[in-house]
Amino acid sequence: MSNSNTNMQTQTSSVLQNDTVSSCSISKVQEKTQLSRIKCMNSLRAIQSQLKFLIETLQDFGNMHIFKRTFSQDLDLLENHLTKEIISQTDCKTTLTKLRTTFENAFNSELKARMQNYTRYDAQSFYDAMIFNMDSLGKYMLELILHQQRTPQLLKQKKLMQTQEDHSHQFIALNG
Repeated sequence: MSNSNTNMQTQTSSVLQNDTVSSCSISKVQEKTQLSRIKCMNSLRAIQSQLKFLIETLQDFGNMHIFKRTFSQDLDLLENHLTKEIISQTDCKTTLTKLRTTFENAFNSELKARMQNYTRYDAQSFYDAMIFNMDSLGKYMLELILHQQRTPQLLKQKKLMQTQEDHSHQFIALNG
């Protein structure tokens, strides 16, 4: 009988420990998810700030108005994707890729020359900062998506452990 009690205590202790570890893991993943979301939004705000600078500094010329409109719409779309409860990796990645391509094309065709000729700002530094912010956004976006994928796995694992614990208690009750 005492061997049976020791066995039961060991099983219960193990289940409780796993449950606690699972709860801690879920909490940590949720914290990391929130931190990644904040970092995403900070990178997005930096890009928006750079666009605002362009709009205020450079007058419309050539295709500038098309660039501004397209880039602004895509930034808004990306922000909408990032503020959803569950983020779609495909939607976010597609929109971010489009933003980067739109910016690089505009920079190489008109923005660089206009910045060099009509402002006191270093065009290459502006370009590097914009690309850095887009890369950061992509990195944090991926982290956010990975954390979001991890949470349901941990919840399933926790539920499975609870189910096993319930079955263990039923077994012990039947055999006790």
